[in-house]
Amino acid sequence: MSQKLNSEPIDKKVAQAMVDAYAVEARKFPQSFTKAVWFPAEQVLEIAKSMSEGKYDGLRIYFGQYTPDSLEGLPKAYEGRNTLLLVPTLPSISNDDDEHKDDLDDIENRGEMCPEVCNGTGL
Repeated sequence: MSQKLNSEPIDKKVAQAMVDAYAVEARKFPQSFTKAVWFPAEQVLEIAKSMSEGKYDGLRIYFGQYTPDSLEGLPKAYEGRNTLLLVPTLPSISNDDDEHKDDLDDIENRGEMCPEVCNGTGL
């Protein structure tokens, strides 16, 4: 990908409008509504460390939903809730279409979800 990405922060009012727009649609399905997912710094830094060492070239974030089979060690209340899966991507080793290939052996999850744990949310 040769296109330079805009990494400027999003204005708080714009971010709030985006969160509000999502909530309007998501609340139509209250069982799955998830406002946010919090990941601890240690988890994020471990992924970043692998990136800085050259193993990964980025991070793909998938939207998912907890199923009965994915609840081991989690509250039963998470079943049916939306979540995020953090999947690091591997750099292409050739010029083919496999740019930013998912490393499916290193999928991260297990963040704290809001609702349930919503302390400190600002949007």
